[in-house]
Amino acid sequence: MKFRSFAISSCCGLAAFLFTLSGCDTPRTAPRGADNLELHTGRLRQANPLDIAVLPVQNNSGREDVPVDGLRTAFHHGLVRQRYTPLSLEYVDSKIVDPNPADANTAEASYTPGDTHENAILQLFVTRWDDSRWKSSAELRIDGEIYLLDVAQPDPAKALWGGKISRNVSVLARRQVIASDGELLDEALAQFADDVLASLPARNPEQVQ
Repeated sequence: MKFRSFAISSCCGLAAFLFTLSGCDTPRTAPRGADNLELHTGRLRQANPLDIAVLPVQNNSGREDVPVDGLRTAFHHGLVRQRYTPLSLEYVDSKIVDPNPADANTAEASYTPGDTHENAILQLFVTRWDDSRWKSSAELRIDGEIYLLDVAQPDPAKALWGGKISRNVSVLARRQVIASDGELLDEALAQFADDVLASLPARNPEQVQ
């Protein structure tokens, strides 16, 4: 009987141990931004930029209906949530946009990094804009590249942070409460910006530059 009692006790202990192990194996929710696999951090911690100039979005998608202004605004707001200080878009435009350009495609040709006394530049390139499912499912597919560049070395190969991005954005659940298609699109752009910038380490306000 003593042997039987010991065996039962051992089995109960083993079951509890296995249950503990199974709890450790329970899948955990990945941190937001962990799925931006091609976004990498370079010398961001050392540079610790504060003032950032968000340049006009470069549309390389071949489509003329990409809401570049809305995307730019969404990333401007997103930087604030990451503890950075993006310069006013109006101020940046007053410094980098020629009011009478010879060629509309070279409106920023006169801009030199540092002209707005920024510490860094945020540049977004859109290479694909797919809204074929927008009317049916309030879904967008956006591909491109994004870089946070040091004004002293504005070379994407030496970016403080950035890389390629490719994301699907769905705001179908919000369609029931937002009547305006324009407002719904703004929410989709804000979600896209936040999902991308979730991979950007928040600025350390205590670190002295």
